[in-house]
Amino acid sequence: MSERRIRIAIVGCGRIADLQCQGYLAHPGAEIAAVCDVDESLARRRAAEWGASRVYTDLDALLRDPEIDAVDIATPHHLHAAQAIAALGAGKAVSLQKPPTHSIAELDAVIAAARASGARFRVFENFMYYPPHTKARALIDAGAIGTPLSVRIKTAAGRLGDGWAVAPSSMAWRMDPRSCGGGPTTFDHGYHCYNMARFFMPEEVERVHAFIHWMKLGDDAFYDGPALISWKYAGATPRFGSWEVIASLAMRVRSKYYVSDDRLEIHGSEGIVWINRCTGKLLDEPPLVLYRDGETRAFHDLETDWAASFRIGTMDFVDALLEGRDVPQDGAAARHTLAFALAVGRSAAEGREVALAEILAGA
Repeated sequence: MSERRIRIAIVGCGRIADLQCQGYLAHPGAEIAAVCDVDESLARRRAAEWGASRVYTDLDALLRDPEIDAVDIATPHHLHAAQAIAALGAGKAVSLQKPPTHSIAELDAVIAAARASGARFRVFENFMYYPPHTKARALIDAGAIGTPLSVRIKTAAGRLGDGWAVAPSSMAWRMDPRSCGGGPTTFDHGYHCYNMARFFMPEEVERVHAFIHWMKLGDDAFYDGPALISWKYAGATPRFGSWEVIASLAMRVRSKYYVSDDRLEIHGSEGIVWINRCTGKLLDEPPLVLYRDGETRAFHDLETDWAASFRIGTMDFVDALLEGRDVPQDGAAARHTLAFALAVGRSAAEGREVALAEILAGA
């Protein structure tokens, strides 16, 4: 591996940056060289925390800095497309926080900008780096449950005042569909779940059906829960999946992060894998359990802190840049996950089953 260091600029210094920074700070081949945020006091505080030498409040000024190799964009969703296109046009490698854009057309424009510039681009979806998820994927790939047939996800959302202290301004844009691009649960958090539905299966999702209940919490604030979403995978083998969101807004969810937790079950022709935690810790159970041939095996020795998924994922981005390789999710993979998210929103709004093909075609 080359001895050169990747000089990272973090664009957007909000709550998630507490985790986004960890891999860059830990990697011997990287440094956080600059930060950019419209809140100058926040940007300066982050620069001091991370040892960054340069502070910007204007993205264009940052992108003119020849000392920056790559940018990590963690801003509100409605800013993603324009910021990613500008960064790629400036020749910077880009790690773009999920969901990447509001539409397939916007994402296609970002992908085109990456292709034109030759700069590397990835959408960062940290769940695919979470150790219990990657261990489950390794077991499934090794045939531990036979042919995978079903993915079932259940999300418990708890009291909004618990867990992380999140700035009201951050909550506000997530709960406004115009800036979020959808709901805070079924679009913002949902991108993780839709990608997990793809992560454990050999075929792409073909069509979806969704029920989403919307609660109005203010003039421009909406919460999308409860929700029930189901889907069918392509291919000759019948495969299905489902995601249930329970809006238990009076329930305490034990978490030092966001007040929700996800549990997954991947059922195969010969066994089952359960992943029993992610963001939080609802129950004192092994993080991963495998059932096969009448026997149950628990995996207790996996790293389960949600922060690990950020650390591993950002270090992988640095490794990819140093090694000159692509890194998940590339534009094509992100396009399918985004189409899944958009199909769910359309299904719930129009009360019908939606094929992903119509979303992928830009309809």
